Amino acid sequence: MVSSRARAVSWRVLFQMATVGAYTALVKVAGAAKVVFTARAFGMSDGLDAYLIAFLLPAFVTDTLAGSLNSALIPTFIEVRELEGRDAANRLYRTVLAAAVALLILAALIFGLLASRVLHLMASSFDPPKLALTVSLFWVMLPMVPLTALSVTWRSILNTEGRFALPAVVPALTPLASIAFLLRFSHTWGVYSLAAGTLVGTVLEAALLGASMVRHGFPILPRWCGRTAALNQVLGQYGPVIAGVLLLGGAPLIDQSIAAMLASGSVAALNYGTRLSTVLIAVGPSAVATAILPHFSKLTVTEDWAHIRQSLRGYAMVILAVTLPVIVGLIVFSEPLVRLFFERGQFTGANTGLVTAIQRFSLLQIPPAMVMALTLRLISSMKANQLLLRAAAFAACLNLGLDLLLTRWMGIAGITLATSIVQFATVIYLFYLMRTRLPASRNSSPSRATVS
Repeated sequence: MVSSRARAVSWRVLFQMATVGAYTALVKVAGAAKVVFTARAFGMSDGLDAYLIAFLLPAFVTDTLAGSLNSALIPTFIEVRELEGRDAANRLYRTVLAAAVALLILAALIFGLLASRVLHLMASSFDPPKLALTVSLFWVMLPMVPLTALSVTWRSILNTEGRFALPAVVPALTPLASIAFLLRFSHTWGVYSLAAGTLVGTVLEAALLGASMVRHGFPILPRWCGRTAALNQVLGQYGPVIAGVLLLGGAPLIDQSIAAMLASGSVAALNYGTRLSTVLIAVGPSAVATAILPHFSKLTVTEDWAHIRQSLRGYAMVILAVTLPVIVGLIVFSEPLVRLFFERGQFTGANTGLVTAIQRFSLLQIPPAMVMALTLRLISSMKANQLLLRAAAFAACLNLGLDLLLTRWMGIAGITLATSIVQFATVIYLFYLMRTRLPASRNSSPSRATVS
């Protein structure tokens, strides 16, 4: 039976999930507003296709290299803070920040040099003027890559202190800045207004998070404090995480690249049709992952495996009970939602049927994505990220195969159906890996401590 203390911890984590989810929902409302204004201004034009492909590459790099820091840093930071004190934890954080900034600057330089070739491969059906526009837009947004190293690291440290609200709401600055630039400059700058707004929003995000770190007593300047056992542990976990994210996070890259091979406007249609599921994944699975990782990390420091197993089952049941009815309702009302939010300006009724089909298939991925968020964060907290490589390789191969198969049968809508099938299959495979690959003591040992 779970103790009252354990129940209190569980309710606190659920409240933190709700907090992150609520603020992230506000961010995604801002993102949805950006999509609505974009649809009115550019419809499903070649310019918007170019912007989406240009944005995809820096977004993929930052999600992969910077986004992986969260799972690698937080468990070790909490362990060092609990066992060695705050000063040692801060030295670890500043060293990781220095390494992250250097890595992202190097990545930006490399991808900048290879931009023309990489984007040509990603958008092989683009004619020369459209491809040139894509490369130009990419260069405008490239500086966001190193800036994201700062934002992600600072957001992770604030989360370890129980500060979830500001890190969750700050990303609203990017779509809001994009809307402002779109309204002010779209008639003169065209699609460049979206690229400029994206970059300015990224700068504002980093500035506000840095101010919050200073306010809570953390240094914000990177500093190399030397190689330590804790840093080696972070690096040891970062490698598998980044490899896993490269494969798992490569799914949107694969999806959009395949969409770019189809008829003109297919990339834009995929973007519109997956917008709702993207919002829900950010509000749901991302909120779950953000709130649960510090909680699981504290439990693994004390080796409270019984509570971990109870938490995993309990949170999964609550999440599915809330999620499933919502998803069914959204699938039923998909067409009215598409008409309400997109059918105006250059987005005509002829586009509604295609985007509706894409949206319905895309929504099927939400329930397994919610459960996957729990499972992935448990794996990270146990510093068993090597399991991600197997799951990621499985998901990437399955996603590519299903994309190619289903687009021949269903067109662009087959891409989102493939994504949903991959999510279900990957969750099942992750549970199999956890049961067969984790140490036996972690699967069966009783609880030895309770989180204070």
